[in-house]
Amino acid sequence: MIRDYPTRRRALLLLSSLLTAGRGFGQTDGALRTELVRTYVNWLQAMRSMDVTAFSNHTSRYRQMCLRNEVVSLRQPWPAAIFKSVIQAPDVSRLTFMDAKARGDTARLVYFGQVDFALESDLVTPENPLIVRFLSEKGRWKFDWLQYVNLGRDEDLRRQIRGGGRQWLEEEEFLLNGAYPAIPLPCREPYQVAALSILARGCRVKVDVNKGTHLETVSNNTGGRIITGGLQKGANLISISPSVIPGEVTTPALEISVMSRAESYRPAVKLWSWKPAVPPAQWKEKYDSSIFVKSRASVN
Repeated sequence: MIRDYPTRRRALLLLSSLLTAGRGFGQTDGALRTELVRTYVNWLQAMRSMDVTAFSNHTSRYRQMCLRNEVVSLRQPWPAAIFKSVIQAPDVSRLTFMDAKARGDTARLVYFGQVDFALESDLVTPENPLIVRFLSEKGRWKFDWLQYVNLGRDEDLRRQIRGGGRQWLEEEEFLLNGAYPAIPLPCREPYQVAALSILARGCRVKVDVNKGTHLETVSNNTGGRIITGGLQKGANLISISPSVIPGEVTTPALEISVMSRAESYRPAVKLWSWKPAVPPAQWKEKYDSSIFVKSRASVN
């Protein structure tokens, strides 16, 4: 799961989390911090022991359904596939604890330092923030997801955060909205595993595949992920709602593609692509298109 943190700040959404509390600075609610860390430790133990029951008990229902749909959309076994990720939970014992906060049904823990996901690489990871998210269910906090923020070459911001700066946490993508998200419906297994690839420069676009089965929004960025439910045999409806970002100086450009996804050793194949045939000033509020799948070798 990957999202851009525009240009200098790239947010990688990874289902992973904390190992220990680590060093700390700044003010925080100690009781909340203790409860959230305990929740994470229980979740981590469930993942390491591949205990499906414990995983269900300590993971939010919302995240479970998101993961279930992602796994099914890749035509992999649920829930066994969630325990086979190459990403390992980062050890934060040497990270700096920054914040524990709750609002409504949402909460977070924030850390900063060299985050190690135990991926095979000789590169030294620079210092970056790590945000662990939680949701409340019947008065209990459940692990939800983790937000890793790659600051890239933004050394000024890195120095501010290292010194205890918190202004960056006030940006919209890091705030707690307090609301429990709507749990998606379970998707069907796809006939064709596929992914969206979106370029939305100087504009914003909402893409709806198969009447709400898959919804994706990209704003002045590139994006794309596995299509929930993939492509089904027959007609697959696609609705595209583009809009120019007010005041944006970049010339708007929009292109959407659907790519096949198969074994890692096989290259992706472009199955379908679309871009507006008119200048941005003439864009409609909504465009409807479709992909017709006759067989896995025949897509129109």
